Amino acid sequence: MQQYGQLTKILVSGVIWGLWHAPLILLGYNYPLAKGAWGPLFMCGMCVVVGAFFGWLRTLSGNVWPSAIAHAIFNASAGIISLFMLMGAVLDTQKASILGWSGWILPGLIIGLVLTFTAWRRSATRAISTTGQQSS
Repeated sequence: MQQYGQLTKILVSGVIWGLWHAPLILLGYNYPLAKGAWGPLFMCGMCVVVGAFFGWLRTLSGNVWPSAIAHAIFNASAGIISLFMLMGAVLDTQKASILGWSGWILPGLIIGLVLTFTAWRRSATRAISTTGQQSS
């Protein structure tokens, strides 16, 4: 997928990852209050946001292990939500936590900034190399 660019890679891999979880989500896992296809839809959104971070870790480190460890930590932290539910609080995960839309705002802004600055740096590098080739 290298030829399609960063944004396309993030979106496609996130949707595939989210759909991979669809059978569990439809059984009420992660989004117990979601009706019908809303659970898998929210899971795809969350996987796009979190997957962008995991992909960035993989690219930056040049190794799969930081992403694998981050994924394990992320999955383990999902148990924290269960503590609130055990105490009797109703938590709509479609709205709250990293699983819901409110948890996507800050990571989404960071992803947007990274993509913007990466594209800006790439275009500046092309301009410099093009200028260098023309002058020689």
